[in-house]
Amino acid sequence: MVKLWLIDIIKAFILIAFPSLLFAQKNDTVYLLNGDRFTGELKKLEYGLIYLKTDAMQTINIEYDRIQTIYSAKFFELRTSTGFRYYGFLAKSTVKGAVNIITANDTIPKPIADIVEITSIKKSFFKKMDGSVDAGLSYTKASEVFQYNLAANITYRTPKYSTEFDLSSILTDQKEDITRKNDIGLGVTRLLPGKWLAGVQVKGQQNTELDLDKRWQGGFGIGYDLVRTNSNRFNTLAGLFVNYEKTIDSAIVTNNLEGLIALQYKWFQYRHPKIDVTSSFDFFPSFTVPGRYRIEYELNGKFEIITDLFFSISIYDNFDSKPSGSESSKNDWGVITSIGYSF
Repeated sequence: MVKLWLIDIIKAFILIAFPSLLFAQKNDTVYLLNGDRFTGELKKLEYGLIYLKTDAMQTINIEYDRIQTIYSAKFFELRTSTGFRYYGFLAKSTVKGAVNIITANDTIPKPIADIVEITSIKKSFFKKMDGSVDAGLSYTKASEVFQYNLAANITYRTPKYSTEFDLSSILTDQKEDITRKNDIGLGVTRLLPGKWLAGVQVKGQQNTELDLDKRWQGGFGIGYDLVRTNSNRFNTLAGLFVNYEKTIDSAIVTNNLEGLIALQYKWFQYRHPKIDVTSSFDFFPSFTVPGRYRIEYELNGKFEIITDLFFSISIYDNFDSKPSGSESSKNDWGVITSIGYSF
């Protein structure tokens, strides 16, 4: 009896004094519909894939519709297709394809198909970031056309905010006739209750084809998630922007006030090969130049070659009904191919 009592005391002391040792272990478990189960560290659920870091197989991806239930004693933020967010732990459910969310004062049963995001609250700074880098290079001897393109995207997420940095650069050299298209932007989005969101953005642009030496713009907007599932995203945003523009040839400088109506649709295939298609449309009606409006459209498709390595093809079209320079072209479009890495 004394020995059993001493063992119980030691166990209790370990639980109180060293809880971090227990929670540091990779003891999250994903149970599959076929009876298999995987144990590791649950990183996140995004676009229909559970990311589980294991000792034997590194990080593996598990499709959400193959999961029976999930267990984890760690603290997560969970977002559903209706926009609601829950904060809590994950407990096994006896219902097929479901999980119990243990919050501070309730247990909420939820079908896994209704959960579109699971994010660990206690991640380090770098683990809250994801993004991609794409680069392409081409040269045609017959026409002496050289072109390179570079694009990068980094997103940093916290429970209530998303900060996104974008960079795009395209240079075309055709017998010393050089054209440049450069874009750089930084935006911060605040997630509001339900499917609403609000954000601010600053952006810099250059497009020599449109006689645009530089454009700096900044503003804010309010958006709404029309569709948010494990394979589809569709949102809209309306806002107000101010910009500073300078032309190349005549060095005309103007300041403008513009509205913004934006639509973005994203489709994602999570089974191999992964396919990511994004279509974005931005409409800027001018309040300071009567009859002027700008359109920026981009269609981007990414196709996985091997794990995290993608082939990308992009189509862009920029239109300005009344450019600042009188001799400026109104339209610029192009097709870009590249190889990229996602992280």
